[in-house]
Amino acid sequence: MEGYTRMAAPQGAWGRTARVAAAGGLAGAAAMALASRALAAVPSAPVEMAGYSTQHQDTVGGPGSPLAKRVVVGMDTNVNLHTAWNDWPSWSAEMAPFWTEDMIYDFNYVGSWGFGPTKNLREWYDGEHMHFNAALPDSQWMDFIRAATHETCTSASYGLARWAGEFAGVPPPPSKPWVRIRDLDFYLLEGRRIKINWCIIDIVDVFDQVGYHVLPPAPMPTEGYMAPSAMDGFPAPMSAAVDPADTVRSLAAWKKALEEDYLLGTGEARWWAEQLIWYGPAGVGTAKTREQYVQHWLRPLHAAFSEIQLQMDLELCEGFYCGAHFYVWGNHTGEWLGEPASGKRVPIRCGAHARFDRQGHIVEGWLIIDTPRAFAAMGVDLFARARAQALTLAQN
Repeated sequence: MEGYTRMAAPQGAWGRTARVAAAGGLAGAAAMALASRALAAVPSAPVEMAGYSTQHQDTVGGPGSPLAKRVVVGMDTNVNLHTAWNDWPSWSAEMAPFWTEDMIYDFNYVGSWGFGPTKNLREWYDGEHMHFNAALPDSQWMDFIRAATHETCTSASYGLARWAGEFAGVPPPPSKPWVRIRDLDFYLLEGRRIKINWCIIDIVDVFDQVGYHVLPPAPMPTEGYMAPSAMDGFPAPMSAAVDPADTVRSLAAWKKALEEDYLLGTGEARWWAEQLIWYGPAGVGTAKTREQYVQHWLRPLHAAFSEIQLQMDLELCEGFYCGAHFYVWGNHTGEWLGEPASGKRVPIRCGAHARFDRQGHIVEGWLIIDTPRAFAAMGVDLFARARAQALTLAQN
């Protein structure tokens, strides 16, 4: 490819926005081919196969994928191939076709790293991209939910990586252990390019895994961030198998569930099944029943925050799978996650996913919150807490 420099063997950091191996040769060609297919808006042309009936080539993202899923999967192909991850000219040339010039990448609150939402490819590259890759190199990502419309897309994923470098000033243990990273993304398209990407990881859960306990013990056991217990595709759902009527019903129920659970604090989670599994954030744990979800998540939330407002950035469903990125704003007037009332106005940034059953009940749920952001608004530095514990453990 003209203007593309084939990279040498990996040297150091590899991470969330550059995931598998240096592009070039067949890998680079495969990435470019998938990218071209992802951005094609017309149906695939039939492919003649000797000895078989005429077959139709699947779209990027799987059969029947909406436009946003095709674009995101095409972009993620470069991510998953670690395409030119630390070579700005080549990386930007690979990524630019998927993003608007004024794109926004909105990652977690990152304390001493000092960047907020980045507002073009170069800012993203210098911000989250390079910082994350240095801290958690060669992260291997497993997307287990990817739901989309033509204009929006969301994914729920987990990554496996060695924690090798400081994360927002927090050093890893000397052994640089393997960690599991809970991750989610929401995308808004403008035309056929990505305009906004909201991304949250549960960094407090990563801290817990290595013994940096910055919150009190969770009231429920923590049982991971698992894939759906349904055969709807991997990641789910496979778009071609989705009934549009299910999407309409799920979205109507999802909107009501979010409003009642987070804004109004009413209904006692009536949209959830009695028996469920809800993978809550670090400090809360995994619920197995509706009562546990209400008792250990919703009631404490509404007891701790008053004058709540709900800021919805994006909500969507595809079939029985739904997602939402939003903020819960409230006055911190009661204890929450062990922190006494501060009296301050606090934003709780949330990324939620859900799977509905055919009766219209949520049977599985996933939630990540940007806990360090909320605590920073209370005047508490969770990264400083983690760093202090890291230094103490290293000395011992």
